Amino acid sequence: MTKNDFIEIKRIVYDAGEKLKVWSTENFHVNSKKSRTDLVTDVDYQIQEYLIEEINKSFPNSLFLAEESGLTQTPDKNEYWVIDPIDGTVNFSRGLPEHCISVAYVENKEPTIGIIYSPFINLFYSATKNNGAYLNDKILRPQWAKNFEDAMISLGNERGKTYKYFKALEEKVMRIRLFGTAALQIAYVSSGFLDAFISIRSHPWDVAAGHLILKEAGGEIVDLDGNSVSIFQPDALYCNPYIIEDLINNLKNIQKL
Repeated sequence: MTKNDFIEIKRIVYDAGEKLKVWSTENFHVNSKKSRTDLVTDVDYQIQEYLIEEINKSFPNSLFLAEESGLTQTPDKNEYWVIDPIDGTVNFSRGLPEHCISVAYVENKEPTIGIIYSPFINLFYSATKNNGAYLNDKILRPQWAKNFEDAMISLGNERGKTYKYFKALEEKVMRIRLFGTAALQIAYVSSGFLDAFISIRSHPWDVAAGHLILKEAGGEIVDLDGNSVSIFQPDALYCNPYIIEDLINNLKNIQKL
């Protein structure tokens, strides 16, 4: 991918975000997928369709791994786009501004382009491999907490499991937050708004763009044992490097809780 290719995909994602603003004001249906808490809206499908159509115009014969419309199987090629048209659909369905579009380009299972755009709060994160991470075109230099007790931690959400993380951490860190969007929470770690995001049952489209953005901002991504992970790891720690050992140590007994 060239610099001009990167500019083009940024334009496409930005335009999709502008359409999201417009379509959010129109009547849309909210439906359930696998369960009553797993929601999808008409706008999810519209945004995904728009992204795929526009990407194919600029990058013909592209392959996709995406959350909606039967594209949830990883392509059998080494290069493809990973799309979450709206990460945080429940938030979107209720009018909460914390949701985002997430787009990544993956080569040999590793993201080389990552873009996360939250149009209602005007946050546009972007990164290319080995070229740093940016928020609204300004390079990210996060001012993370150096001590675990000063850390702001955010969590994914899984019924019957999230409380274990609260129990393990609530008296050890400054605050715990849940925002309802994995991609944006990883982006928040990248910019230093948070010090770690604990992913619980995430999918590649939730984390692929954030995975690259956080790495390019100087963060670390590991499993609960401290091993490096790919975008296909459902449970992972997206973390400020200063507190990663403390976080791992405090989560060691999580399965016993």
